[in-house]
Amino acid sequence: MEFLCTSGITRLNDRARQDAAVLRLGFLKLDARAREDTRKIDLGVKEKAARLKHLATDRAQSDLKRVADQHWSDGALEADLRRDDFIFRRRAMEDAYMALKFIRNIHDMMATKFYQFPSNERSFSLKDKMGFITLKKNGKALDLFADEVTTDRMQAIQEAYWTMASALLPSSP
Repeated sequence: MEFLCTSGITRLNDRARQDAAVLRLGFLKLDARAREDTRKIDLGVKEKAARLKHLATDRAQSDLKRVADQHWSDGALEADLRRDDFIFRRRAMEDAYMALKFIRNIHDMMATKFYQFPSNERSFSLKDKMGFITLKKNGKALDLFADEVTTDRMQAIQEAYWTMASALLPSSP
């Protein structure tokens, strides 16, 4: 009897081991299948995302090109060129105006100092009259016209002034 009990328990034990092995194998197959399905799903999602990104990028580039073409066909290029030309001309006029003011101020200082002296002295030396025409810039005093100042030089400066002033006048087309 004892032998029958032992052999029955041994058979049950063997059968339980076989069932556990079958279950383990089934779980391993299910796990492998789940991993494979997950990999396929991930790969599919990545491919779809890449395709959607490509479509969105192409669409955005197409829309951007269409908008840019429309912008330029509406005359924006011509408007930009006109605006840039206007800015360039304005800066050139400002520079010329500043140079003109500088020449005018020098001429006015020369004329003022020249006419303050007696009329028989139409030529005098800056060395005799210190500080005749002094330009102060950045805290430094610069003496202009270290040689004699004559009516000829004043007339030359006045001609330069008038030439620059006429250059600032708008030219007729």
